[in-house]
Amino acid sequence: MLFKPLARKTYPIAALLILVFLQGCSTKHIVTSPEYAGYGGEVNRHSRPISAERDQIFQIITDEEEFRNICPEGTIVSHESPLPYQVGTIVKTKIDHIFTLDWKARVMEIIPGRKIRLQFLDGFFSGGTEIWEFQEDGDGTRISHIVIVNSGGIIRKIFWSLKVRRKHDKMVEVFLDNLKKVCETP
Repeated sequence: MLFKPLARKTYPIAALLILVFLQGCSTKHIVTSPEYAGYGGEVNRHSRPISAERDQIFQIITDEEEFRNICPEGTIVSHESPLPYQVGTIVKTKIDHIFTLDWKARVMEIIPGRKIRLQFLDGFFSGGTEIWEFQEDGDGTRISHIVIVNSGGIIRKIFWSLKVRRKHDKMVEVFLDNLKKVCETP
């Protein structure tokens, strides 16, 4: 009799642990690459070929209004000074879809038409890195969005594994689809 109540109490914990570990095994956007090893954390990468020039795509990504227009529903992005978009620009993001996440990131590196690197300053992604890469791809461009998440602590790791990663993956894929549509529509 003593073991039955104890066993019932451990089932939810065991189920949660199994979900946490299995979730990480099923995500297709996780990559390992020595290129990003210096940042530390889980590398989550999404990319899309787009039939457009790198400079055109770069202009859309760095223009507050154009960027905002292709964000998925429930995503609000704004830039704080200094403007124009440059090293030091603070980008504020709020996602209000099922649950709310918000954060600020600072532009740390910018190579026009090639790369943008931001450092997350606060919020869930605090301490992590966001990178946009623009590479020639035949007659177009392959754009990549990379987030390096330092999901330290068991609670953050559980939230990242169970919900936030999936939400992030979906939102980035919608954003890239919207970007492709805008760039390829005459």
